[in-house]
Amino acid sequence: MEKTAFWKQALVSAVLVGGAALAWHYRTDLQELWASTSATGQRQADASAQGEGTPVIVADVRQVQDDLAFSAIGTGFALRSVTLRAPSAGEVTALDIAPGAKFTAGDTLMQLDDTDEHLAVDLAEARLERATSERDRYQALQDTGAAATARFEQAQTDFKVARIALDQARADLADRTLRAPFDGVTGLASVETGDRIVADETVSSFDDRSRILVEFDLPEALLGRIEIGQSATATTPAAEGQTFDAEITAIDSRVDVSTRTARIRAAIDNAADTLRPGASFALRLELPGKTYPAVPELALQFSRGELNVWRVSDGQAEQVTVRLVRRREGLVIVDGPISEGDHIVVEGSQRLRAGVAVNVLNTATDGSS
Repeated sequence: MEKTAFWKQALVSAVLVGGAALAWHYRTDLQELWASTSATGQRQADASAQGEGTPVIVADVRQVQDDLAFSAIGTGFALRSVTLRAPSAGEVTALDIAPGAKFTAGDTLMQLDDTDEHLAVDLAEARLERATSERDRYQALQDTGAAATARFEQAQTDFKVARIALDQARADLADRTLRAPFDGVTGLASVETGDRIVADETVSSFDDRSRILVEFDLPEALLGRIEIGQSATATTPAAEGQTFDAEITAIDSRVDVSTRTARIRAAIDNAADTLRPGASFALRLELPGKTYPAVPELALQFSRGELNVWRVSDGQAEQVTVRLVRRREGLVIVDGPISEGDHIVVEGSQRLRAGVAVNVLNTATDGSS
């Protein structure tokens, strides 16, 4: 019995000595913990003694515009673009088409052999001259009553036919020349001087590159945020490292039922002729939205299928139901009956009930204590 008692005493003594050593080693940490616990207890006791209610930390409601950045990929097109085709059949006698060559509307691009057409015009002019002379002569005789009415009418008919024949000959002559339809540049020619071509044969492409049009699809949910004249920015691998200003110029009149998107067209000024039709473009648009209240994420509570926040009004807690619009950089944009400057609880909301008195521990608008 005596040995057992001695063993127990030795064990207890060792535990006490070890505990005392640990307490001495961590004496600084224990002092800080004791001081913190005491301060917290004292603050809660003071609050309870003064009857100020549940301690909370609040933040002010801010008004934030729900702007969105939208990015899309589209293909560039020339402002105007056509395929040049031969106006008639014949031999190519002159060809001015070259890749990137600039032309003004009406400039000659290709000439076909027009020898026969010039002769036809000369012949038609001679026939018209004779028909005009006959008509004028019978007109003079008709006035004196010496010419029959039937012969005068025939002379008038011959004059009209001759004039029509001359117009047709001149049109055929004009068809021997291919001219620029508008100010623009040509592409690669598919024919050469000396080739014999047929009517409507493809000759080259012709583009007005003064502006490049880029088309892309916009979701129907964002249609209310875009309008004609709105600005955008564009980049393309064809001009690496450069950013171009763009402008919305057209919005399609309907939404595609299969994709639920609408076709949008943007225009990029290309006066420097840097860009080419057919290139891919990445566009970025800043889409303005409505203004909504915004609160810190910590203020939101999910209860019974609804999102709520606690608003402090006249020293009491009031629960307000809101709808989530969007999350942005630590804030939550919501829609609900709260206004800018309202005090919203961000810490301590777990202990709140409707109508409970609260003790606001901070005054900072960002919710810091």
